[in-house]
Amino acid sequence: MSLEIDTRVSELGTLDNEQTNTITSASAQQRLQMIGSITHLMMCSELHRKYPISGIAERFVPSLIHNQFRYYEINGNPIGFVNWAWLTDEIEEKYKTAKYVLNLDEWRGGKNLWCPEFIAPFGHARFIVKDLRTNIFPKGTPAKAFRIRLGGTLRLTTHWKA
Repeated sequence: MSLEIDTRVSELGTLDNEQTNTITSASAQQRLQMIGSITHLMMCSELHRKYPISGIAERFVPSLIHNQFRYYEINGNPIGFVNWAWLTDEIEEKYKTAKYVLNLDEWRGGKNLWCPEFIAPFGHARFIVKDLRTNIFPKGTPAKAFRIRLGGTLRLTTHWKA
C-alpha cells in the first residue's frame, strides 16, 4: 500500500477534495477542534482509550500550543497524531522516570527530543515515522519515546534517529 503524505498546512475542516492532509500548526479554534479528533483517535487506540480525560490537557494540549505536533487525516478522517518535546538535560532526567508530567514551559528549550504521544490506531505508523524523518526533524536527530504496556506500565524506552 502506498500513501502520499501531504505536508501542506491547511485549515482544519477545509480539505477540499484532498485525500491526505497533515496539519502542523493550529489556531485556538483549530486546537479545540483537533482535541475532538485526538479524542477520537484515543478511543480507537487500545492503550490511549484508558487515559483519563485529564490526560488530554497534560499530554496533548501543550504540544498544540507550541505547534510541536503532526496531525494526519485521510478524506477528513483522523488517522494519526504525534507530538514532540525538546527537553533540557535536567527535565529529561525527571521525564525518563516515566512518572513525570511535563509542564507547559518544559516542552521546549532543550536539545533532547522526545515523542510523548504517538497514536496511529489504523496502521499508519510507518508512514508517520517516514514523514517525521523526511519533513520534520533534521536527518540523524536522536529521539526517544516510551513504549507503554496496555496496563499503563513502562515497557521500554526506544531510541531512534530521524
